[in-house]
Amino acid sequence: MQSIIITSPEALGNAVQEAVSAALNEQLPDVIRKATTKPYLTKPELMELTGWSARQVEYKKSRREIPFIRNGRLVLFPTEEVFAYLDQGYVPTRKKG
Repeated sequence: MQSIIITSPEALGNAVQEAVSAALNEQLPDVIRKATTKPYLTKPELMELTGWSARQVEYKKSRREIPFIRNGRLVLFPTEEVFAYLDQGYVPTRKKG
């Protein structure tokens, strides 16, 4: 945590603005993603989202690599858990220099 010395009302305003901006930049993408996606995906929707083939989805499902919900013949994939699975493979970029 960074300590800030407030010397004037303008400095306080700037400090608050920077803190709010940083918080929004960090949280806004997740909030937008949650607000614009359905809670569950069907197999075709999962295939479209990930680019996986039907066989890849079945393989990952049979090996329990991706979570799913089965109700009779209906199979649904929890959207947030699919994103969490995909995020496990995240590789950050290298900085040039």
